[in-house]
Amino acid sequence: MKLISEGFIGYFEAQGVFGCKDFKWNWINPDVNILVGINGCGKTTLLNLMYAAITDDIKVIKSYNPTLVNFHLDDNFEKDGSIHFIRSFDTPVNDKRKNESQLLQQLNYVLFQNKEGFSFFNYRMRILDEPYKAVEIQKNIDLLFSVINEMFAETGKSVEISKDNTSQLVFRQGDKLLSVENLSSGEKQLLLLLITVFLQDRKPAVLFADEPEVSLHISWQQVLIDNLRRLNPNCQIILATHSPSIISKGWGDKVVQMSSITK
Repeated sequence: MKLISEGFIGYFEAQGVFGCKDFKWNWINPDVNILVGINGCGKTTLLNLMYAAITDDIKVIKSYNPTLVNFHLDDNFEKDGSIHFIRSFDTPVNDKRKNESQLLQQLNYVLFQNKEGFSFFNYRMRILDEPYKAVEIQKNIDLLFSVINEMFAETGKSVEISKDNTSQLVFRQGDKLLSVENLSSGEKQLLLLLITVFLQDRKPAVLFADEPEVSLHISWQQVLIDNLRRLNPNCQIILATHSPSIISKGWGDKVVQMSSITK
């Protein structure tokens, strides 16, 4: 069978997972895929195994003890820095010396300067490093801010760049300026999703997301996929959810029942 994946994951198969479960996903949509099924049916297992296989994480693959793993990835797809997995969490870290949640740590990673360069700070600095792209970069940032402001509008918050020397993202609510740390768990989760996809810079990419609706208001769930696609229409989205609201705005044809790809 010839697979046409348009630069994305087109097929995935794993046999003997934990010695008892087989997955066979013959056609993975190049745009949006929504995995649904009851608790314990293997949604998270499948996402974890797919992500590990695509990113060559042998240690994680071995932890699932499969007898076979096979997938199709377009030969022209560049994996480095183009595959991301966002899990839903907001629990304290194990290190008692730190008071940041895992969610806040992940969010700070995509906001501030880091060695990998995958952050909003690094993206903005490209205006200085690549002045010939300054207009395009600013246009993309304006789109990101527009999406964030639309989704935060009900709480009266709007995003802006702080005017102090830090140039950090802050949120204005009336006369108050709020830091990212002041946001709710749902707002942090939403911001993490939006900024991660934004930083893919509209290039071919893959986003895995496990129950992204956790902590998100229903109105946000309803427009989440649309807004992720606005930020990067070239991102293949593979997510698992229990929320009908994620599907409600015209994405019903992208639903994949776990029972149809599991033996």
